[in-house]
Amino acid sequence: MNPIRKRNYPLDLIRVIACLMVVLMHSPMPSEKASGLFLGLLSYATAPCIGLFLMVSGALLLPVKEETGTFLKRRLGKILGPTLVWSLIYIGYNHYQGTDHSWWKEILSLPFSAQGHGVMWFMYTLTGLYLIAPVLSKWLQACSKRELEFYLLLWVVTLCYPLLRLFLSIQTGETGILYYCTGYVGYFLLGHYLNKYPEAVSWRFLLPAVFMALLAPVFCKWKQYEVDFYSLFWYLSIFVMIMCTAWFKGLSQYGKFILEQEKIRTGITWVSNLSFGIYLMHIFVMRYMIWKWTWIQNMDNYIVQTLLIVVLTFSLSVLGCYLLSWIPGAAYLIGYKQKKQR
Repeated sequence: MNPIRKRNYPLDLIRVIACLMVVLMHSPMPSEKASGLFLGLLSYATAPCIGLFLMVSGALLLPVKEETGTFLKRRLGKILGPTLVWSLIYIGYNHYQGTDHSWWKEILSLPFSAQGHGVMWFMYTLTGLYLIAPVLSKWLQACSKRELEFYLLLWVVTLCYPLLRLFLSIQTGETGILYYCTGYVGYFLLGHYLNKYPEAVSWRFLLPAVFMALLAPVFCKWKQYEVDFYSLFWYLSIFVMIMCTAWFKGLSQYGKFILEQEKIRTGITWVSNLSFGIYLMHIFVMRYMIWKWTWIQNMDNYIVQTLLIVVLTFSLSVLGCYLLSWIPGAAYLIGYKQKKQR
């Protein structure tokens, strides 16, 4: 039997914030009015979204305490259906628009990699983490806090590889001595670590680190370094990891003040339950609907246009997921089915 856990409302809040970050990241339309500075700052500010999603999963799921088969049936049953359905929706739409002439190859590739739209990559990453969660759990149940910190330290070193290449011209390579400590599993374990040991990371250390992370792009621009944005300031970078840690710790520690009122708690929980579907749906709502509206395209102020797209996309995605949650088979569309009130 899976023990009933008390609802962790700050984790719901973190998930909703991460969901908003994803929508904000994808909202800017291709336009000559777009400012490179605005787009760069927006991308960097919202980069913690994926890390936060994975940290919430790690905090909620690790260590797995139920039988492996039961866990995989429950978790994969929630994720594989929506992944398949939305992949086919995106593949079908691309074929309908005439932009995809090899749709059958994409369908054959579905068991191996994300197809239809780039946003689907996260579903495959999450699936992989679910598959190894029972194995990680056996290790977590046996290892000490120090041993977990040792692994996380090795992972943090791999996040510094882009800095080593930039400043010291060190060739770290794609594989190496720390190859098995790389990737998104670090965020999965970091979420578990911060949830289990909330005082382990001190604000006295974290605040200066956040300040450094925020100044890093400014410093690189000032020194005119030729940097690869997607390796130095993206999901698997030391700077984004620092911001993820600050967001997670801050919302876990102080989010309770936001969640004091029952109505706010209920609203956050409601959106959190729909966040899976919002992630899958938001690109369709945004780029295949809102971006095509003439009055949106004709807006002069690019920043206002982007913010309006965020509000419309998030609102319509929430509404769409809510309506879908009531129909039979909703779990296969958005990973959540509304429970009927008794």
